Amino acid sequence: MKREFCLGSEWLYYKIYTGVQTADLLLLQEFAPVIEQLKAQKVIEKWFFIRYNDPDSHLRLRFLVTQPEAIATIISAFHPVFEALMVSHLVWKVQTDTYQRELERYGESTMVDSETLFGYHSELIVAYLKHKPNFEVATQLLFGLFTIHLFLESFQLSIAEKHELMRQLQLNFKKEFNADAVTNKELDKQYRNREVAITGLLLGKTDAPFGVLTPFIATKMTATALLSSKIKIQLEIPLFDFLSSHIHMMVNRQFTSRQRQYELLIYDHLYRFYKTQEMKND
Repeated sequence: MKREFCLGSEWLYYKIYTGVQTADLLLLQEFAPVIEQLKAQKVIEKWFFIRYNDPDSHLRLRFLVTQPEAIATIISAFHPVFEALMVSHLVWKVQTDTYQRELERYGESTMVDSETLFGYHSELIVAYLKHKPNFEVATQLLFGLFTIHLFLESFQLSIAEKHELMRQLQLNFKKEFNADAVTNKELDKQYRNREVAITGLLLGKTDAPFGVLTPFIATKMTATALLSSKIKIQLEIPLFDFLSSHIHMMVNRQFTSRQRQYELLIYDHLYRFYKTQEMKND
């Protein structure tokens, strides 16, 4: 399994340095139209993004090209966009870099499928960003809980398995944040305030409050489920490690800042939800 892809190979990797809040605007209004055009022209096979700080905030865009010589087409398509953004000071630096696959994190035999999953979620988040201004903060959090829950459902995890995964994740994050009795009390209070909405949504007893996004979420999760069977057969690393890495990236893409705090909140709330459901099943 190839690990590194420099400029001129089948993966083109851009780092776009911009403000934390500006990143969403650029993704939605500037980059997504170009990406859609390149996909329609069959220049790119798949793409995905992540948010990163090194320490300056930037977006990382990665494109798998159908033919290495098509890289020139992508560069030409993005150049006027980048040029205009730099002139307007919305972007202060654009650079290419070597894409290094995290083979240990995602597994050699499941790396290509992981990149496909990154692509599914990146496209879902671009669609989400279009509707985000209409969503209350509570709805944005519900979107994160809902999509992660459906992601785990796509891998056919039992309630007990979901409970155990979230137990481990929330425990790790509480250690990272040095959570004490006061923190746990606050998290418990927040969950109780949201419990009715979370339970209704995740059990399918209330309509998802995401409007036209809801069927698009279903489409992406159906595609994920089709890949999951193959992934589980080929996986060379523990399933929980694989899922944890993907969930971490899902939170990274959805939230513009304070991703670690949102991870703690989401893992805590899902843990409490699954714990209750497992107790009801006993």
